[in-house]
Amino acid sequence: MPGVEKKYHVKGNALMRDTRSSTTKFFQSIAQPQNATVALGATGGLLLGTSLLQDLDVMARIADVLFFIGLLYFRWIMKQKFGIPLKMPSFMKRKNADKKKPDGILFLGNESDDKTEMWVSNSDARTHILFFGTTGAGKTEGLKSLVTNAMTWGSGFIYIDGKADTNLWASLYALARRFGRDDDLLVLNYMTANSDMPAMSNTMNPFSSGSASYLTNMMVSLMPEVQGDNAMWKERAVALMGAMMPALTWKRDNQGVLLDVGVVRDHLSLPAIIKLSRDQELPERLRRALHGYLDTLPGYVDEAYDDEGNQKPAGPGEPMMDMSTPSQQHGYLSMQFTRSLGSLADDYGYIFNIQLADIDMTDVVLNRRLLVVLIPALEKSGDEAANLGKIAVASLKGMMGSTLGNSVEGQWGSVIENKPTNASTPFMTVFDEVGYYTVSGMGVMAAQARSLGFSLIFAAQDMAAMEKRIKEEAYSIAANCNLKIFGKIEDPRSTREFFEKSVNNIKIAETKSYAFSDGTFGGYNLKDEATSVSSITAFGYSDLKKLKQGEIILLFNGSSWAANIFYSDPKKVKALRVQHYLRISPNDVRVQPSSPTIDQLDRNMHNPRWSVAASGPETPENEIIETLISGFQAGQKAGEGALTCGALSVASVSHMIHKKAEEHAGTEKPGIEDALAEASANLAAETPAGSLSWADIMGAAMKDEPKPVLEGGPLNWAELLGASMDDADTDEETGEDETETGDAPAPKENAQPAPSEETPAPEDFFAAQETTEPSEKPSTSRPAEDAGLAPEIEAQLQALADMMSSELSGREEPADKTKKAREKKDET
Repeated sequence: MPGVEKKYHVKGNALMRDTRSSTTKFFQSIAQPQNATVALGATGGLLLGTSLLQDLDVMARIADVLFFIGLLYFRWIMKQKFGIPLKMPSFMKRKNADKKKPDGILFLGNESDDKTEMWVSNSDARTHILFFGTTGAGKTEGLKSLVTNAMTWGSGFIYIDGKADTNLWASLYALARRFGRDDDLLVLNYMTANSDMPAMSNTMNPFSSGSASYLTNMMVSLMPEVQGDNAMWKERAVALMGAMMPALTWKRDNQGVLLDVGVVRDHLSLPAIIKLSRDQELPERLRRALHGYLDTLPGYVDEAYDDEGNQKPAGPGEPMMDMSTPSQQHGYLSMQFTRSLGSLADDYGYIFNIQLADIDMTDVVLNRRLLVVLIPALEKSGDEAANLGKIAVASLKGMMGSTLGNSVEGQWGSVIENKPTNASTPFMTVFDEVGYYTVSGMGVMAAQARSLGFSLIFAAQDMAAMEKRIKEEAYSIAANCNLKIFGKIEDPRSTREFFEKSVNNIKIAETKSYAFSDGTFGGYNLKDEATSVSSITAFGYSDLKKLKQGEIILLFNGSSWAANIFYSDPKKVKALRVQHYLRISPNDVRVQPSSPTIDQLDRNMHNPRWSVAASGPETPENEIIETLISGFQAGQKAGEGALTCGALSVASVSHMIHKKAEEHAGTEKPGIEDALAEASANLAAETPAGSLSWADIMGAAMKDEPKPVLEGGPLNWAELLGASMDDADTDEETGEDETETGDAPAPKENAQPAPSEETPAPEDFFAAQETTEPSEKPSTSRPAEDAGLAPEIEAQLQALADMMSSELSGREEPADKTKKAREKKDET
């Protein structure tokens, strides 16, 4: 049998010796929450049992002793110092180990030994996270659980997945649905499933914003790496892009040109460059840069081209100038961008070849949206996958660069504290399988992202995967990540070496030998009393290999813990949908009038001394509201209840009204019925034809006017609401229209009768209503002088008005008037 049999194995833990005293072991054991729960539960059970035998004096005394001991034990437990491995969560009322206010916001999981929670603060999370785990270690689920924290903060995240697993998209979609963030979720999907049909994805235009330098560097990063003589051609191609891009971004920012990858590719031709260099609206410095590039082309003569960039024909008796050499030289330079621009505009044109796109990286970060980028490394070549990752990484780098600011003088609050990314919670960015698309500059991102409010998470299967493309960047990324998470690892080389050098050392007491002796019933082992203290690593490579799915070893600030990572498992959703936004062009005439207002609001928001309260108009004081408040506050000062305070506030208003009435005792105070009569008179004066009908008041057509209440007939809902389906159907069949009488306006002189044989179009309906000649058929509605409410309802309203008037004016209602109102109310 190969190897050593299991019966000869000696576990390493068997050699270690617990050096704690017996007293320490006992008190630490009973202080454990699990043991305390069992002990207090047992005490309660004994008290309940002795209560059934309360007739016996001995049992009653035992119950008193048990209760007293349990009370002392409970008070001792509550006074024990409670601590967790990292930081206290911010909602706890206890302080951290360093006596500072609890500030833990990122929940990582639970420690394996005693299941205590593990939290880190905003500052700790912004020192970035490095996550290693082989296939099946639960790395993707762990990353998904980490970004769940961002959802609980109301923040956002960017998740770049190098495997492009649709299960991840479905899980994140369900997570967004769980938090009500469906409208914030965006996806950049490069997966085509080996098909020529475009995939369902949100759109992105990296050229819609950003400086000329940033866009030039992005285009240069997409160029292939070259060496030797080809490096000279690449440098000249960079000069071409550096001369052209500032002119295009100026036209975008000042002339409203919607810049996209197609526009950039169209301007790479020599005629387009010449035409751009002769655009008199461009600033002189930009035209000078274009002329500087053209002058470096061998054989270029500026006079040989017209303003459109086309070669001029030869004049009479003049030879034709040969411009083939500059065209050829320019072609060598522009072809350096052929692959990258072709990939963006053609292969992924459904994402990038658009001017008004869904995804703007500045909007994603500042408005805390959720962006998922799916890069199919299995479907694409290594260079193609790297280019796709470069676009997302370059866009994020450009956004981070724009938030650094460029002011070096001014108020501290405006220059330093008012950066747009300053927040109490970080913006999380996950680079899963980062080895497939590692780009130059990621190490710089990790070094500077902390001050910009970003928490970067770099994940890979092993160290070799990170070193695959750019080895120096991999080491720089690992060095800038303070929080390191290791799942199950099977790499015995670079990852093992990196782990063993990163984990901390601990000192232990162990026994060096065993003493063996035979007993009556067999042999037994006795540990040697001689022990020694040695230094070993807290965790070894063998511990990494033994980890199961979801189990991790966490390294932070020189300490290490074995833990179970937090696992978020949102419920599945019935359907997945990609969110698309409305496309509004900034050149739209309907948008331009509001642009100054938006710009002013943006300036106000960046001004730390501006506030809504200070800039808003002053609210005029209302005497009645002030009286209500003063009356309520007087009741509160007197110690009265809410009901009494409310009554006092109403009484204060009544007192104010009576006081004002006394001040104007010499002036007759009009009642409500006088105000109603005056309003009716004013309306009648404005309508010479007679009193207003309800149709005139509501602005409704006569065919919608409620039918009159016939004397003696019941009042139904159809008559109140003016909706009689039978009458409407009859009108449509006979073709006869009802017209208003009395105060109806006269028809226009140039009115034309509406067609009777066909139904007018919806857009002509209202015009047809205004221009239709009045029918000779007599109206079935009530005459104008009789229009209004039924007599019973009018009497009821009049009685109510009399009662309200008498209440406000201090008069008592006559008995006969009240009796009459009650009788009419009963009849109604």
